[in-house]
Amino acid sequence: MVMNIAEERRKARKVVEDVNFDYLIMFLICMDAVVQGVLTKDFGDRDLFTVLFLLEKLCMAIFIVEMLIKMYAYGPKFFKSGWNVFDLTVITISALPMAGYLILLRTFRLFRLLKYVNQFKHMRNVINTFIDIIPSFAATSLVFGVFLYIFSVMAVSLFGDVFVTFSSIGSSSLAMLQVFTLDGWMNDIVHPVMTVYPYAWVFFLSFIMLSFLLMVSFLLNVIGIMTKREFRPHSYL
Repeated sequence: MVMNIAEERRKARKVVEDVNFDYLIMFLICMDAVVQGVLTKDFGDRDLFTVLFLLEKLCMAIFIVEMLIKMYAYGPKFFKSGWNVFDLTVITISALPMAGYLILLRTFRLFRLLKYVNQFKHMRNVINTFIDIIPSFAATSLVFGVFLYIFSVMAVSLFGDVFVTFSSIGSSSLAMLQVFTLDGWMNDIVHPVMTVYPYAWVFFLSFIMLSFLLMVSFLLNVIGIMTKREFRPHSYL
């Protein structure tokens, strides 16, 4: 009996570890993504809606069966793989009863595509580089947050008595963030302020220049990280 179970698990592992099985799951995930995208459209053809709805449920059922087969094939060792735990978590969340009403939970299982980037060199390099620059991005975001807060407080002190935009830290931060993005900053923010405070351009230009230097520093750091990776190959996935 024990030998039969071991043999059945060996056969199950052979199935789930086959590259064609991975390609099948990738295809189903992509098809599921397309179906979910189409289902977001409100169309009048109820028959087509029913077909797509059933197709999505079929994909979900296949994903659940896939998890059950893998859990049977690997036994307790299934949970030693981070990707297996990730897959199981995603499928469990997207299979919750409320997932049928919350598209966010239904689309959550599309993140499973990240598992298969390891099979494609260029995609794997992109993900590894992304992981490498996370600490630099976090540090840059923290420094920018400090700059943004300081200039927001200064803007409240300088312009808050006249302009509602700078009447509080919250609204001032949003205005300074708009200045940083350069999205209509001149006409919407700087020009009105300069009608009352002619030298306000010095304040806003200083913020833009410091932010620009910070972004240049971040980009140079990213280039340095990418250069190092060429001589220090590794993979997180």
